[in-house]
Amino acid sequence: MSRIILTAELIEEEEGGYTVYCPELDIYTQGDDVEDALKNLKEAAELHIEEIGIENLKLKKIERKTIEMVINA
Repeated sequence: MSRIILTAELIEEEEGGYTVYCPELDIYTQGDDVEDALKNLKEAAELHIEEIGIENLKLKKIERKTIEMVINA
């Protein structure tokens, strides 16, 4: 059994619910609330890994930076 740590980037949608993105696997899903979105991401990740095979799993290296911009409007 292997253990991996994945990132869940949650985006609150204007019409309600959340979109969630996992950059390491480059997969998206959604849910009605944060808990539902995370549950769906875990399920999507499991299905993705099952489909490609654990031996072919290559997690993308993720580097996050914050940038500050000045907008002249």
